[in-house]
Amino acid sequence: MCTRTSRCYWFGGPGWKKVLCYRCVCTLFVLFVLGVVVLLPTPVECGCRRLAQKPCEAICVRTSAALNRRLPGNVPGYGAADNVSFPVASSIDGWTCELRIVVIMPANTSVEASLPRVQPALEKAEGFIRREGIIPADVAIRWIPFDDRCEQARATVMAMDGTGSDSCGHLILGPSCDFALAPVARIARYIYNDGIPVITGAGYTFDFEEPKTHCENEFHMLIRTGLVSFKRMAFFMIELIRHFKWNRVVYFYERQSYYNVAGPQTGHLLMNTMAEFFRHENITYSPFSTDSARTNLTESLKEKVGLSYASK
Repeated sequence: MCTRTSRCYWFGGPGWKKVLCYRCVCTLFVLFVLGVVVLLPTPVECGCRRLAQKPCEAICVRTSAALNRRLPGNVPGYGAADNVSFPVASSIDGWTCELRIVVIMPANTSVEASLPRVQPALEKAEGFIRREGIIPADVAIRWIPFDDRCEQARATVMAMDGTGSDSCGHLILGPSCDFALAPVARIARYIYNDGIPVITGAGYTFDFEEPKTHCENEFHMLIRTGLVSFKRMAFFMIELIRHFKWNRVVYFYERQSYYNVAGPQTGHLLMNTMAEFFRHENITYSPFSTDSARTNLTESLKEKVGLSYASK
């Protein structure tokens, strides 16, 4: 409490039993500031490495400083010249705003999430964004497509091209093949000062579901939008095995099966995920690739299973 002095001016009326003076308020304020400075944790910086920010990283730039960037029709790997549905236009206050989205997917329609299949969905999404006013009307959206052919090395180069000075993308959509996604998701945290988000509906292998909250995490900038993953399938199989009280499993699989889902070796990736969680549950398993079967599958089943995995 405060004691009344000639230099202390009171708050409140004469009926207050407990009042504060200016001196007390100043003291409390100083203590509060010291508590904020000393006790609060230090701010956390974004980004996994320090880099000088390039002018093109900003979505909005002064019209006089706008960069002469490559049009989507000149982007190697796809060649579509009509991907800018909203041309870049200067606003009244002299600013030019453009959101550049790099789309890395195969052009081969054998994969469900391929460029020809996904592009109409992206156009509908852009139309919805415009109708709902989710982003300002004077912000143009530029799609920058690349055909990675579901190849790891090619997808990595496409990611570097899409974030280079010519394109300078703000966001990566894809890749849709797991083998191509892995290297892109790994290097994304080191692109630009703050990294670049990688959004994909793929990433089925269990590695892509590991924690991503710190720079030390392998796929720090990866955002999975899909609900299904090989990990969930493995949990379903484990529940099924536990229900019937089995403890030994022979896993027959085709290495290149379901290419349309996640690209090359989807069956092999699913088997690896199953094996990972079977080990955690102490389930004895034996994988067998039908690609290596010397005879027909019926004979392979007799030879591989025999009586070792038969129930009583």
